[in-house]
Amino acid sequence: MMKQTFIYCFLIIGLLFVQTLEAKVQYHLDRGEIRENETFRLKIIVQNPSTLANNLSLDYLPEELERLSVQQFNNSTMVNGKFYSEMGWEIKLLARQAGTYTVPATKLGNETADSYTIRVLPAVDELKDDDNPAKVKLRAALNLEEVYVQQQLILTVRIYRSVVTRHESLTLPKASGAVLEQLGDDRTFEMVQGNTSYRVVERQFALFPQQSGQLVIEPMTYTATVLDESQSSNPWGLSRTKPLSLSTSQYKVKVKPKPATAEEPWIPATNLKLEANWQPSSQTFTVGTPATLEFKVKGTGLLQTQLPNIAFPEVEGAKIYRDSPVYQQLFNRLGVTSHHIEKIAIVPSKAGQVTIPELRLPWWNTITNQQDYAVLPAMTIDVMAREQSDQSAPTQPVVSKNLDNDSGSPQSMEQTPIQNTAEQDGLNLWQITSIVLAALWLLTLILWRFTKPKYKVSGHSNLSNTLSKTEQTLKASLSEVDKACRNNNPQLAQQLLLQWCRNQPHLNQIKNLNQLKQTVKHSELSEQLEKLQEVLYSSASSPAWQGQALAQALKYLPKPEGRDTEQGLPKLYS
Repeated sequence: MMKQTFIYCFLIIGLLFVQTLEAKVQYHLDRGEIRENETFRLKIIVQNPSTLANNLSLDYLPEELERLSVQQFNNSTMVNGKFYSEMGWEIKLLARQAGTYTVPATKLGNETADSYTIRVLPAVDELKDDDNPAKVKLRAALNLEEVYVQQQLILTVRIYRSVVTRHESLTLPKASGAVLEQLGDDRTFEMVQGNTSYRVVERQFALFPQQSGQLVIEPMTYTATVLDESQSSNPWGLSRTKPLSLSTSQYKVKVKPKPATAEEPWIPATNLKLEANWQPSSQTFTVGTPATLEFKVKGTGLLQTQLPNIAFPEVEGAKIYRDSPVYQQLFNRLGVTSHHIEKIAIVPSKAGQVTIPELRLPWWNTITNQQDYAVLPAMTIDVMAREQSDQSAPTQPVVSKNLDNDSGSPQSMEQTPIQNTAEQDGLNLWQITSIVLAALWLLTLILWRFTKPKYKVSGHSNLSNTLSKTEQTLKASLSEVDKACRNNNPQLAQQLLLQWCRNQPHLNQIKNLNQLKQTVKHSELSEQLEKLQEVLYSSASSPAWQGQALAQALKYLPKPEGRDTEQGLPKLYS
């Protein structure tokens, strides 16, 4: 017994040692498209908590990527009953020059990081020749001037702000005769143009015109309130604000009809692929034994409704049973990508080689502007004969109710009465079990009703007193944070603010300013927390921190659920 225990412990230690040796550092960018003079965030994700204890040196990063701030994070989440954790550093960088940059391979503690490539595209020239001194600007652009009917058209809208705005809203684009899809969530970053730094909010839409002719995209309107610098503060020290309204131009796009040479079905896309994989990949084939083939159609620049129903070819020497397809629709900066995923059961009916014929699907390539074909090559499988002991009792494979039997199967119909008989044998037991459980549940309900304790009315008063004391404690703690902010002490403000979060039941999972910034819903508070981060992690020569703005924004900290609180400013909505 002791020997076995020793062996198990040795194996566990060995596995942990191997995992430590194989630990890999991962890099992750906050968005896929980065341009010159724009900020972005690079995540360095590590596997071992001891790695975080080491000081992070950023000297190995390319010089063209200016380092603005560094924040350590350690996040834990629960998704579908599974526990996930992520830890490392998040670095805010400014791309000073377009180009392709390589982060060299390095070692962080006991973990290694492979080389990583960051591509910086040329700057967007939307504001290059703009001499307008306005501090909030709205720009929109289309990726194409003309499209085919049902072809994807991408509209990109950017809001540039050099001042804090409140009560923001942006209307949806309106285009009669087109299907509209928003491409994911808004992307937020900073851009430097000359001597001005802008906070940019980017939102993208995909439009699919449904008829040829002219597509008219009506103007989009952005509204907000900004600080009115032309007016002095009132006697109570409150700043005056003024409303702001900006609109994009009206766009007209030429929509061409389907080309006369295009084959049916009409599928205008940037890419279309057919894929098929055996499940499992090491599948063996025997007469009468079903094998599962996973069939996929992947279309880029297509809605899932544009993916056609594909007729699978008949297979000589095998029967095909098709399941109901599953559709997926993904969004990114390149547009809409749709997937058609289908499980196909293939049952060989003879030994030897069986060939599944080639499958071809015509589609129109909108990049090359010509007819193209997605091809699934023919597949040949080697089928083994059924063993002699099994041949005396042939059976029909079990197929789900959703499967379509393309070739028919008399044997499956003969087995139906046998399955029904089995269900009837277990029917009485199921009924008896249900009756017993129902009786026990009713008895429990009766006992609980007559034994429920009676509470005095004074409980409500005690609860109110408890809530009142809790509110006084919250205010007392926040007053210390407010005092540190107004005294312009960033280190003390961070320490007291995180200590206050740890004392709140609804915020006790907050470990750093980055987690708190992701939790708050108010844009002004989020910006002030980011400024506090930059001061804490910037060089000693950076300007002195002014904490009055953060002190005023503390009122927007998240409150416990169930309390009537001021909601603050909403995010951009459509």
